[in-house]
Amino acid sequence: MKLQLAIDHGLEHQVLAVAEKVGPEVDVIEIGFPMIVTYGLGIVERIREMLPAKPICVDVKIFHGGTGVASRCFDAGANIVSVLSAAPDPVISKLVQKAQTYDGEILCDMSAPARKIGQRTAEVDQLGVDYVMVPTGFKPDYDYDIDQPRMWGFRPKVRPLDLAGVVKRNIHHAKLAVSTGIDESNVRQVVELQPELVIVGKAILDNADNNARAAAAARLRRYLPYEG
Repeated sequence: MKLQLAIDHGLEHQVLAVAEKVGPEVDVIEIGFPMIVTYGLGIVERIREMLPAKPICVDVKIFHGGTGVASRCFDAGANIVSVLSAAPDPVISKLVQKAQTYDGEILCDMSAPARKIGQRTAEVDQLGVDYVMVPTGFKPDYDYDIDQPRMWGFRPKVRPLDLAGVVKRNIHHAKLAVSTGIDESNVRQVVELQPELVIVGKAILDNADNNARAAAAARLRRYLPYEG
């Protein structure tokens, strides 16, 4: 089980400083889509130079085409590249093949409606993706299943980790990744599902400075089973 630090915002020099200080306390560094839009893949190259052995996930959320994008990500130093589950099957299949040529991995960001997550998970699992990532439900934005009809003015609530549990039941080859709102108050519930990747952003990055961020990452890492 691995702790992945998601970095979506910040000035370039700040992000590099975070990667240098907090990187040793996490297993994977994720460079988020907003960072790629702002700074391009150059920021991935600089983190790769700084931390040559640290796995890097580049969250580019590929939807169509994409093998060229994936190649450039891997060439820049990525180990993991993301694709949206809403992408056509041939796109996902080609990305899996491309990743194999780099000894890299594909993370499928589950963008399907809640009521279709089980079905789409099984489909992308068969296409050969390495990870299926789903929001945990701890963030308020994910508290309601918007695909269910309102009943007496209310929507049925989706309990934390319900969607991740659906994904877990429908994967046979891929590994589970979970994200969104994970912190020390709920990480034990996440660990119970035995995901491969526990993706954390704000619980680490919202601390005052890089020393405090590194300490927060170290505390979270202790909750994850050690694989020696």
